[in-house]
Amino acid sequence: MLAPMRALSENQFHTIMAALVVGSLLLDRAAPKLLPTWSPPLVGVITFALGLVWVALFAAHRFRNLGERIRVLEDRLDRTSRKADLLEDDARRRRGLP
Repeated sequence: MLAPMRALSENQFHTIMAALVVGSLLLDRAAPKLLPTWSPPLVGVITFALGLVWVALFAAHRFRNLGERIRVLEDRLDRTSRKADLLEDDARRRRGLP
């Protein structure tokens, strides 16, 4: 049996990533005041890059969970098939059929 994997729920994942995006927005705004030589780009490159990372991590998160979900569904299908076979055997035995 596989050891259970610890994974963030989707709500936790999005909360963490949203906090990072808000933090990067604040950093973009505060950087010129904190660093006099800083000139912020016209497009928030940090925010844009973090947004792309968010999308990539979420896709990877969903892809990883998809594999786990497929394994669980295959296991359920296998157990259901075995249970159906046992019930069929039990019904045949009760009827006295071979």
